[in-house]
Amino acid sequence: MSEAQGQQRYQVLKHKYVGLGREHTTQEEWLSNVHRDTYYSLQAHSGLLEYLALAQGSSSKRQTKIQLIKKMEQKIKSNGK
Repeated sequence: MSEAQGQQRYQVLKHKYVGLGREHTTQEEWLSNVHRDTYYSLQAHSGLLEYLALAQGSSSKRQTKIQLIKKMEQKIKSNGK
C-alpha cells in the first residue's frame, strides 16, 4: 500500500470513527478521551451500571453513577476543555 493510499484510508476511518483524534492528538489526550467515553458508556447503560455497582460493593447504582460522572468531569478538566 502506498503512502497516499494509507493517508486516504486514514481519512476515511477518521470521518467514520471520530474517536481516532487528529494528527496532533497526544497519547495522553487520546487516553483521557477513551477513559471519559468509557465512564459515559458505563453510566448510560443500566445493566453495566448495576454490574459495576455490585462488583465495587457500592450501596446503589445511583451512587456509582455519580462517581462515574465525577470521573468524567475530572477527565474533561485534565484535558483543559
